[in-house]
Amino acid sequence: MDMSSTCACKERVEVARGQGGSVGSKATISLAVLALAQLGVSADNGAFSVAMSEMMSVFGCSVADVQLANTVYALMAGTFMLASGLLGLMVGWRRTFVGGMVLMVIGEIVTALAPVVELLIWGGRLAVGVGASLVIPSVLGMVPLLFEGDKRKQAYGVIAGSAALATIVPIPLGMLVDNFGFRFTFGALVAYFGALVAASLALPASQPRASKKFDLVGAALASMGLFAVMFGLSRISAWGVADPLPTAPFTIFGLSPAPLIVIAGVALLIVLVPVELWMERAHDVAILPSSFIKSAQVRSGVVAIALPFFYMGAQGLVATSFYQLVVGLGGTSTALLGIVSGVPMLVLAMGIPRKFPQANSWLVVRCGYIAIALGAIMAAFGVRSSELTSIMVLGTLLGGIGVGMVNSQSNNLVASAVPAHDAQQSGGIQGAARNLGLALGSAAMGSVMLIAVNMGLDASVESMAVLDEPVRTALEQTVYTYEGDAAFSARMDGMGVSDSVAGELITANREVRANAGAIAMSTVAALAGLSLFTTFPKKSKDAARG
Repeated sequence: MDMSSTCACKERVEVARGQGGSVGSKATISLAVLALAQLGVSADNGAFSVAMSEMMSVFGCSVADVQLANTVYALMAGTFMLASGLLGLMVGWRRTFVGGMVLMVIGEIVTALAPVVELLIWGGRLAVGVGASLVIPSVLGMVPLLFEGDKRKQAYGVIAGSAALATIVPIPLGMLVDNFGFRFTFGALVAYFGALVAASLALPASQPRASKKFDLVGAALASMGLFAVMFGLSRISAWGVADPLPTAPFTIFGLSPAPLIVIAGVALLIVLVPVELWMERAHDVAILPSSFIKSAQVRSGVVAIALPFFYMGAQGLVATSFYQLVVGLGGTSTALLGIVSGVPMLVLAMGIPRKFPQANSWLVVRCGYIAIALGAIMAAFGVRSSELTSIMVLGTLLGGIGVGMVNSQSNNLVASAVPAHDAQQSGGIQGAARNLGLALGSAAMGSVMLIAVNMGLDASVESMAVLDEPVRTALEQTVYTYEGDAAFSARMDGMGVSDSVAGELITANREVRANAGAIAMSTVAALAGLSLFTTFPKKSKDAARG
């Protein structure tokens, strides 16, 4: 065993003595603080989602402004995840955690007091996003420091369970927003994160790796690559998939810049791999240690972390659009439907590691993938209706069961596949996989729906023999979105389309809208099925035992 592995083991012994027995009270208290931090990050996202309409009213801004605020947060949170995984080792996890929490407190204060939406976006949401990029790797990285073996698996289950509460948190937060306004709600989050700063004194003070230099080259490549991928994904629906939309600020060789930005980001992340192998050989430090790159279990574990978030991103986009634009449900009713998936996520993520600690992790993951696939297939049938049906609810339930099962194992699969001194650093790659999965699920399925709707309606317009040429030209140049009958009818009226033609197009829109949602969820089901082939990784000889 090398020196760094020995130090890591000593650190764990200090905070959780008696590995074969019960975990010490200090480790249990620390886990509670970490779980509450994870819940707080989820609560911030939930609060922002339910407060969107009031923010638009208070600031007199557009949906695009509020969406930009969400994008800024997601970009900042995802961009620095890998770098934060190494930073926590260099300066100590508790310091990184506290630094992230302080930034979140500052960001929530700015959000609560911002007089204009620009300050909320570039002050509040930016600070909260950077804070989250420090907090999440600290939460995931501190678990291997505190626990080993089955206790570690159970601890990751608690963290996953607190993340599952993200689907339930919007309900009480929505009540706060409705009764007291968004400023009071974010003020409450200031108090919450402030309390966690004080509670951080309970966390173990890990020994910083003061003798090693920080991997600036790797941090720059990883951050630029992740930023480009996530920014490009977030702009696909606004700028276009291949052909540029009118809202695209510029084109590259006549193409939409969004997917090309994603490709550039992927290229940077590919270049990162050999650079990190060289950095580790030459300087014994790396943002992405070779144990992560070479381990088949880490690669499969990253898929297991990303896929549930991919599903949640896709399901959130498709199902929420269906509930609100087609069925006509309000925000509270939509949030209540989150309980259908949120409760099994919470119960299974926490319950399986506790009640069945010796369960075969990959078998649990396989069952989870199958449940996600079945849930997505049912949702594909459910969105073909114009009302909420039992098959849609059952699909949502099955998806929640699948996510809970996979989340109960995925984090530990990554941490347990590498040597002890790298397990703590795995929080960075775990956090990056989460954010990328969520962004990719939302963006990719949004693009699928956008393409399906436009292709379907363009074909309908082309098939209409009796159509005035000006109206035909206007319809052919229109960029359609997934929308309900009322909004689509208003669009037709605004374009001067006759009632008879509008009636035909409304009928066509119902069909292509149903096809678009079904195609998107069927794609999710196919990806979940294909992911089954990643659940048979070769065991690494260097994997940490327990």
